Amino acid sequence: MIDIHNHILPAVDDGAKDAEMALSMLREAVSQNIGHLVLTPHLYEPDIIDGTSDWKNRTQQGFKTVQNLIKDNKLALDVTLAAEVRYQDFLPTILKELPVLIGGKYLLLEFSFHNVPIHIEHVIRELMIQGIVPILAHPERIKPWRYEPDRLERLINMGCLSQVDIGSITGNLGEESQKFALHLLEKDAVHILGSDAHDIERRPILARQGYEWIKTKYGKDYADLLLKENGQRILAGKTVFMDSVDLSYPKTGIKSKLKQLFNTINKGI
Repeated sequence: MIDIHNHILPAVDDGAKDAEMALSMLREAVSQNIGHLVLTPHLYEPDIIDGTSDWKNRTQQGFKTVQNLIKDNKLALDVTLAAEVRYQDFLPTILKELPVLIGGKYLLLEFSFHNVPIHIEHVIRELMIQGIVPILAHPERIKPWRYEPDRLERLINMGCLSQVDIGSITGNLGEESQKFALHLLEKDAVHILGSDAHDIERRPILARQGYEWIKTKYGKDYADLLLKENGQRILAGKTVFMDSVDLSYPKTGIKSKLKQLFNTINKGI
């Protein structure tokens, strides 16, 4: 499997605090049948407010540490360095100065859990013109999109990919996130799953659990698509095929309920 979203890089963000924890997470990834990790440390505005060099140096050093851990412990694991980029005013600078893209094309883009700028469609359109495809990090955890799913719908229909956290599907990240994650799955609005792992216990990898859940619910082909095939296409900079989506919730008003009752009675006649 391929995991394109995690925080295993040591001593860079709120993920692995040191090399020892990173090694434990790497071993866990191997035990869960992950063969490739895209390391995606958080990149917030304060990280680069005084320039990008410090963040770049820290992540490069962390990447070397991970590579050495894999080599020294003979782990069957490939790694790529990118980032989970919080939407910010420095985005043009980030794209110019830092190696944050996956496959030279895909940007793992994160938003505040409580606020998504109203002008974001314009920003997305500009990224697309540059040949950059945003992967929306854990949209099921973004409250504005839960309440107004049409806003997320428009972004996906513009060409953004949707990356749902495995922990949301399994219920580890709360009931509301789980409900919206399942809604997105039912609406064919999930293009790839990611662990978003931060440690071993509180925010573990859960890749095997996620794969088995999808396999049981939707079949092996769909599990392979979300945890293997689309990840391979992203790593290679190839197009991920997607359909337009409709994220509207089922209507539950009195008219809808009466219509359902009417249809049920007619079917019984």
